[in-house]
Amino acid sequence: MLETLYVIQQMDLELDRLKSDETRIPGDLASARTEQEDLNEKMDQCRSRQQETRREIQLNELELEDYRQKLGRAREEQQKNAFDARTQVQYENQIQQLSDRVSEIEETLTPLYSRAESLKDEWNGLEEQEEKLAPRLVELEAMDESRIQALRDEYNEKLTKRTDLMKSIDSRQVKEYEMIRKARKGLAVVAIQNSRCSGCNVQLPVTIQQQAKAKKVPAVKCPSCGRILVHL
Repeated sequence: MLETLYVIQQMDLELDRLKSDETRIPGDLASARTEQEDLNEKMDQCRSRQQETRREIQLNELELEDYRQKLGRAREEQQKNAFDARTQVQYENQIQQLSDRVSEIEETLTPLYSRAESLKDEWNGLEEQEEKLAPRLVELEAMDESRIQALRDEYNEKLTKRTDLMKSIDSRQVKEYEMIRKARKGLAVVAIQNSRCSGCNVQLPVTIQQQAKAKKVPAVKCPSCGRILVHL
């Protein structure tokens, strides 16, 4: 029975490994996902800067159009109403102020247009990177799904064998095994090696070794770590 428990434990350790492997993300997939996340963040930032730049351009263009209309009306009024030098000077001053403001807005718009073009080029470059990454990421995700399914199939197959084998063990012994295994990080049954417990490496008394060799029930436990001892 103890040797059977030892075999079951090896199966349990293998089942633990399969579960752990299922949650492990392959390096190439992890790198591709990180690359996609970084790319998404850059695209979000670029999109935000584009929207902000478009708003600035729109506001300045609206203001520019307004001042151009004011400038046009001022020139028309000058032609109609400037009959003397004083009035002519007043209109000239007004027209100069409006012209200066138009020039200021045009100067403000120049770098904004340049920024918009740069952001457009940046966006196109990011889209190109995404187009190259997308098929590779899809392929890696599909490969990982196949890997996970294969692990699950293997897990279920081994679990079935483990369940069948466990039926040959006394239920009380099974309960004790599960409790010790949970408390001792997966190792409930350990072999005696060179007169020592292979679980905690303590030197075992001769009487304990003899009792373990006799393979009697209840099972002999290590006086140090409490694991079930088996003499293989």
